Amino acid sequence: MMEAFGSSGRHLHGEQLERLEQSLKDALAIVQDTPRENLRPKDWLDTAAKVGACLAESRDALAEVRQDVIGGARTALLLYFRSHPGEAISPQQLEGVAAIRAWARRIRELREVGWEIDTLGAGAEAPYRLNAPQLEESVASSEETIVSVGGTNPTERLIEYLLHISPWPASPQQLERVAKTPTWRQEIRELIDQGWLIQSHDDSPEEIPPGHYRLANLEA
Repeated sequence: MMEAFGSSGRHLHGEQLERLEQSLKDALAIVQDTPRENLRPKDWLDTAAKVGACLAESRDALAEVRQDVIGGARTALLLYFRSHPGEAISPQQLEGVAAIRAWARRIRELREVGWEIDTLGAGAEAPYRLNAPQLEESVASSEETIVSVGGTNPTERLIEYLLHISPWPASPQQLERVAKTPTWRQEIRELIDQGWLIQSHDDSPEEIPPGHYRLANLEA
């Protein structure tokens, strides 16, 4: 697996993780205070509402750290799938990784790019599985893949694109189009500083043409 998945070496996340810890403690305390006998409907509804608010706070904290360390929910889901190819992954795991309620929509978007993600069964509890560990090179380098990339800033867009096409290298023209800025090389350097294993021609001259970059293989 990759040695580093993002910018955890650059930013501190103590505040968000404290929020996460506290919200989970609050949820536990609410459940512990709930009567074990003669539980009335109103009491249970109050408990459920309070726990729901705590879980929403937990999800918000997860999303803040995910955004800082990896980027968008779709990028996080793709990275998780690519780190566990062929494995059955539960909806609960995927919701935790995405840290948003609309995680299933992001999986549909990944399928539209060309990722072979199956649903193993029917119903809301059915797990998902990534069948092919990487895209075919023709799909990875296609115009459709470039257009599909999201993200609110150049670094988010670049890392999502590099994750889509890995292990294939990306040309300067592709990277500039994805980043939507002529200073995309600065963004690549920033991603490298954050811990992403991005290689250039200098790192692998036999496999990467001059000016091209690639995200290192996810396999060790």
